[in-house]
Amino acid sequence: MAVTALRPVGEFPAMLSRLRQQRGLSQLGLALSAEVSQRHISFLETGRTRPSREMVGRLAQALDLALQDVNALLLAAGFAPAHGESAFTDEGAAMVRRVTQLALAAHEPFPAFAVDRAWRPLAANGPGQTLFGALIGEDGLNPQVSLIRAACESQTFRAAVANWAQLIVHFQALAEAEAWRAPPGPMRAELDATIAALKSAAPEAERVHAAPAAALILQIRAAGLRLDLVSTVARFGAPADTAADDLRIEFFYPADAASEQVLRRLAAGAESA
Repeated sequence: MAVTALRPVGEFPAMLSRLRQQRGLSQLGLALSAEVSQRHISFLETGRTRPSREMVGRLAQALDLALQDVNALLLAAGFAPAHGESAFTDEGAAMVRRVTQLALAAHEPFPAFAVDRAWRPLAANGPGQTLFGALIGEDGLNPQVSLIRAACESQTFRAAVANWAQLIVHFQALAEAEAWRAPPGPMRAELDATIAALKSAAPEAERVHAAPAAALILQIRAAGLRLDLVSTVARFGAPADTAADDLRIEFFYPADAASEQVLRRLAAGAESA
């Protein structure tokens, strides 16, 4: 388990102010969300009042903080951290990895990926590796690079997606939503790099409207391959450690019977190879 560095109690006012401003909240907005007075928020940010542990928890909930930031805010206020800080590969995350592998295996023959909040790949089932490895390239499944950025920078992937302009708008909204909540560090840096790549790849994307269907369909139209896929994303319902808090599992489903047949055929071919 990673050990969070201790922070001086005096850092709390500045940290609270920074986190509030990052969320685009006024002192009144935060006060309403945390169900306290604006005067109390002002006193907390100027250091005139020290928060209780319960108040830090209320503020963290109102700010929708990732667990790593909750710990940091608690430490800055002089309290012990409330959550574990494990990476996906740490011994302390064994349960998280087990659940992830069960979920990925159960989804076959359809593609699925486990990623962190920066959409960097942590694990994939066989169909996911086969399909997206072919579209992005094996080098694109790099655990240090988000799948979104790898897809954006892959000419093969972009050429294979018929509705790339719509997809890139979705990608950008997804990355910006995660960046808004990600603590500073490599994860935030990768999200920032992903957002920059998306904006550079499709500066006209802001003018694209979402598809009128019930959900965005990933329309793959490569040589000899026609697939319509939709995705759902699963997360732990009550994470108590950063390994669980940061995890997202994306499941791809065939949007029609023809796509289902293609995916089952691809999976059968991979098994017989």
